[in-house]
Amino acid sequence: MSGTGDIIKRILALRPQLTREAVERLIDEERAKAAGLLTEEAAAHLVASNLGLDGAGERIEAKLRIGDLTSGLSDVSLTGRVIHIFPARSFSRSDGREGRVLRMLLGDRTGTVNVVCWDDRADHVAASKVRPGKIVRVLHGYTRERRGEIEVNVGNRGQIYLEPLDAAAEDYPPVDGFFRTPADIHGAGSVNLVGVVVDRHPVSTFTRRDGSAGKVTRLVLEEGGGRINVVLWDDKVDELGDIEVGTRLRLVNGSARVRTDRGIEVHVGWSTAVEVLEVGAEPDEPVSPWMKLADLTSGMRGVNVAARVAQISEAREFTRRDGTAGRVASVLLEDDTGSVRLNLWGEEAEMLKEMEVGAVVVVENGYTRMGLGTVGLNVGQNGRLTINPQGFDVESWGGTQRLVELQSLREGMGNIIVRGRLIETAEVREVETARGPARVASFRIDDGTGEARVSIWRDLIEEVEGLPPGTAVRIENCNVRQPFDGLMQVSSGLFTRIIVEKE
Repeated sequence: MSGTGDIIKRILALRPQLTREAVERLIDEERAKAAGLLTEEAAAHLVASNLGLDGAGERIEAKLRIGDLTSGLSDVSLTGRVIHIFPARSFSRSDGREGRVLRMLLGDRTGTVNVVCWDDRADHVAASKVRPGKIVRVLHGYTRERRGEIEVNVGNRGQIYLEPLDAAAEDYPPVDGFFRTPADIHGAGSVNLVGVVVDRHPVSTFTRRDGSAGKVTRLVLEEGGGRINVVLWDDKVDELGDIEVGTRLRLVNGSARVRTDRGIEVHVGWSTAVEVLEVGAEPDEPVSPWMKLADLTSGMRGVNVAARVAQISEAREFTRRDGTAGRVASVLLEDDTGSVRLNLWGEEAEMLKEMEVGAVVVVENGYTRMGLGTVGLNVGQNGRLTINPQGFDVESWGGTQRLVELQSLREGMGNIIVRGRLIETAEVREVETARGPARVASFRIDDGTGEARVSIWRDLIEEVEGLPPGTAVRIENCNVRQPFDGLMQVSSGLFTRIIVEKE
């Protein structure tokens, strides 16, 4: 009892609010938890650690915040709430010895971190009562960077203690507080995600460079007023590829990545855990069902619109910066508030065969970005395009003639209509553009409220070439660019029409 007595004395010296009877009761409780496998002295050491003391009776400083962790720390002590415990697994070391490893995700108010437990420490956690929601203290771990993320490792020197007595539960967010919705994810990195499956994509197979076969599929999760694509690879396809629409999922340790089109998707691999929370669910905060075209601005995600086809362009080829060939087609869509250019990239351009002027097009989960001087709508990998779906009445829709006075022009306006009289004869010249040399006709117009400079490109030049000053023109589906020489610039686009008005 002498060893135990000395430990009790040190505990009482640093925790004077406790009585000897209370400390002895805590020691008995620890021995009972271990089913008698702990000696009295070992249980006393455990109580001391739970009270924030080391074996010598010194205070253990475990106040390091997860958000302050950096790579290369050799003696890390911290406290956090268990968010998830991954199953332990065995492996063979290079010298033939068997090893064991177990990961768990901890969090505090500053962030989350993977804690990797090795060998005996992994067995200790696996056999203990550590569960999600519990608070644990990690002592004498070390940090390193793995795949761009900081992780804490616990080896022979390290210790893990469950629910230390000096840790207040209210100081640590609940487990649900560490999960984000699709609307909350804006950049790359590890994410914990919750959402409802609202769409599934077919499974695709492919061959890797090393000749091995791979599988991939995508689920669309919705929650928090946003949607995001979840990409499943290989074994995860077999595990989750047949999951039903309406299933609420929770993803632990997914990898958010930014695509070339600036959209974000979450990849699920071997290190990601997926939990089914509910079947037959609806998003608590669904995506707003439909938007009007006049409300579209650059940089939007999760765009749902339904509109009528006003004009269709032919698909055209182009060369990307890396030298590869690409293909794009554009369609002018109209609703009762305005119009927008819908871009169809690559294989999407084949859908032109199914379109005609007057058809209804529904774009779900699309995105917008600037292009050709105005906002364009795109479908992308996350989106879906449907032509003439049931439930939409084409005849009840009509485009809006957005006639804008010249004094009201603002940079960034797109697919508008302007009218005015030529102040001068159009000047035609050849200029260099990113797509090579091109012809442009320039002139000024006046509508009585103000003046604007007009640039008409390529095939439309013959519509204005040679028109005398004073001619009244109507320019439909044009775009407004930044001012030049104090005048707003009106530029023709893919769907621009020029009408010479009679007196």
